[in-house]
Amino acid sequence: MASNALSGTKDLTKGSELRAILLFAIPLFMSNLLQQAYNLTDITIIGNSLGDDALTAIGTVSIIYDLFTSLSFGMSNGFAIVVSKYFGMGDQKKIRQVIANTAVLAVIWGVLMTVLGTTLLRPIMRLLGTPEEVFETGFSYAIIMLGFIIFSFTYNILSALLRAIGNSTAPFFFLLICVVGNIGLDLLFVVVFGMGLPGAAIATIIAQTVSAVVSFIYIWRRVPVLHFTREDLVFDRSMITELISAGISFALMFAVVNIGTVILQSAINSLGVVTIAAHTTARKISSLCMMVVGTLGNSMATFTGQNHGAGKYDRIRTALRKVLILDFIAATLLIIMIYAFGGLFVRLISGSSNPELISTATYYLRFDLPFYYVLSILLVVRCTLQGLGSKITPIAASLMELLLKALTAGVLVKYFGYTGIAMCEPIIWSVCAVYVLIVFFMNPHIKALRQNK
Repeated sequence: MASNALSGTKDLTKGSELRAILLFAIPLFMSNLLQQAYNLTDITIIGNSLGDDALTAIGTVSIIYDLFTSLSFGMSNGFAIVVSKYFGMGDQKKIRQVIANTAVLAVIWGVLMTVLGTTLLRPIMRLLGTPEEVFETGFSYAIIMLGFIIFSFTYNILSALLRAIGNSTAPFFFLLICVVGNIGLDLLFVVVFGMGLPGAAIATIIAQTVSAVVSFIYIWRRVPVLHFTREDLVFDRSMITELISAGISFALMFAVVNIGTVILQSAINSLGVVTIAAHTTARKISSLCMMVVGTLGNSMATFTGQNHGAGKYDRIRTALRKVLILDFIAATLLIIMIYAFGGLFVRLISGSSNPELISTATYYLRFDLPFYYVLSILLVVRCTLQGLGSKITPIAASLMELLLKALTAGVLVKYFGYTGIAMCEPIIWSVCAVYVLIVFFMNPHIKALRQNK
């Protein structure tokens, strides 16, 4: 299958490995950057317009919303890995069938996430010990977000399918529409109309819905490889099993990670309102930094999926080595930037002049960033394994992360205070990185990658 032989597609199994990954990764990076920029802008608008209490309310419920979002995001990524494999094989009939089955499973999953999210929101908030002074405010925001999460999932699944066939450019423009609209509606609903956090949630839902509709129209008109007919809705047990197992694997991986973060959030909630706001700000900045080192890793999943389908394991080996080198360079630049300007970033994002908030958030960033070399190894190798169809390793690593967060969160906070929170993830990244490296070099299921073929 030649590159761009099908409208809206890109074959990653030919040409220079690094060039193919970079051309795929640049729009993906821009999409992630745009998403993070929006998240930071959203926090800035809320923090400056509604104050520290609103920022705290967002911090207490965003972790819950992120849990359900990650379940949906993980499922869409799992489906996309299977699609990328069939795309690499070049079997048009199988591609249509896998797209058809993906559509059915996506509808079922989207409805399930909506029902579970809205039903469990209040009990989870109580379980986490959400401060009473921000409980109802946070609930009013999260219930809207979870009630319409299916629109976010629709955009995620359509974007994931486009990336599976090598098209990372179109999702960037769809996200651009979403972000620009979201910021405009945030200013309108929150600042002009004074609708508070519910206004911010409504703005997000409207923007996501528009983005999902535009994505669907683009695929319908420009990407025939993602079309299917009623005849393609064939019950293929092996294909459905592959889709479900890949989707559940990714969803559980993200869910377990986020459950661990929820556990960590409960420990943070015990440290007071200022610390919650500081940590919320620091996590927004650290998410932006993680996105830089994580984008190439995520690109490796699609690159590996297509080349795995084509049986070109030598390309995967070469790409893996080059991507790790680039990630280490990026980590070095991020460390320098945070140590030089971390406090300034915190002040700009939080909109707060509270010296305790600024110093706490800056401390967290300076503690975590030096461990990004370890994080790079974890993300790149894990994504490569996922592209090769490994389902157990991501879940096992995520369960390891959950266990370590559950064991260390309370203990570290008890003896080290907020330093314990800062220590938690670097410890976990180190342990999980060792584990995925052992699997990579020892697991017989990736023998083809380690051999010269």
